[in-house]
Amino acid sequence: MKSIALASRLKLEKYEKVFHSINRYLKKNNKEVYLEKRVADMMGIKQYKEFIPGKTSVDLVLVLGGDGTFLRIVNKMRNLNTKFFGINMGNLGFLSEIPPIQINKTLKKVFNGEYSIDKRMMLHIDHIRDNKVIGTYNALNEVTITQGTLSRLINLRTKVDKKKLTNFESDGLIIATPTGSTAYSLSAGGPIVYPTMKAIILTPICPHTFTHRPIVIPDNKVVDVMVDSDYELINLTIDGQRSVSLKHKDVIHIKRNGTINLVRLLNETYFKTLREKLGWGEKIEKNY
Repeated sequence: MKSIALASRLKLEKYEKVFHSINRYLKKNNKEVYLEKRVADMMGIKQYKEFIPGKTSVDLVLVLGGDGTFLRIVNKMRNLNTKFFGINMGNLGFLSEIPPIQINKTLKKVFNGEYSIDKRMMLHIDHIRDNKVIGTYNALNEVTITQGTLSRLINLRTKVDKKKLTNFESDGLIIATPTGSTAYSLSAGGPIVYPTMKAIILTPICPHTFTHRPIVIPDNKVVDVMVDSDYELINLTIDGQRSVSLKHKDVIHIKRNGTINLVRLLNETYFKTLREKLGWGEKIEKNY
């Protein structure tokens, strides 16, 4: 890995010394360093090689922030051969593996090859209106269709490989990857799915019919959801980062879109992350 990009969320001025430390470490180890503009501005660097997600090709992107920052960067990338490594400067940090205090020590391990690669599935989304594609998006976690103004059920006619699945009458529908199974889908009652499994999860949000439970289907299936409610505001949300207005009869066409390469340390496991980040299976101490 020769070319390394630093990307981050806004308002991380308290970590400015950490950014400078990483920059010095990378240059000391003869790496070609690219900085996202917001990073360079925060560090006060005027002359630098700019990293523009989706336009600049690098070997590794160091994402400094929380899961939202990670999703923002990944969704804009076009070269899926790029590797991504998250440094947690947010809250939960489910995708961001380590705290900033360990970064230089951790980078040494990564550059020595002491890591594994998790290949995480992406979704490709086409927004279709009057038989024309009017928007195309990528998602690492999920795509969500919801009614945005009133607490009112919407009807979503859903097909898998052009065959009827069901008509979801609910507050909305989440179509998630295994990576996204521990995000919004989990909050809505969906299952935890191991992140490297080849699957797509459909989770209705507060369904009107009790029998409308989440369903897991193979990742080679194509999902089409038609909006069959004529309300003023129905939204399509991609990874919680982008919102698009939908109209009556719009169709959302969803399919697998390759994988991204997520760098993982050898001593880190998915089950350890579940326990530490979500408290999964851990006994909760009762304080009275």
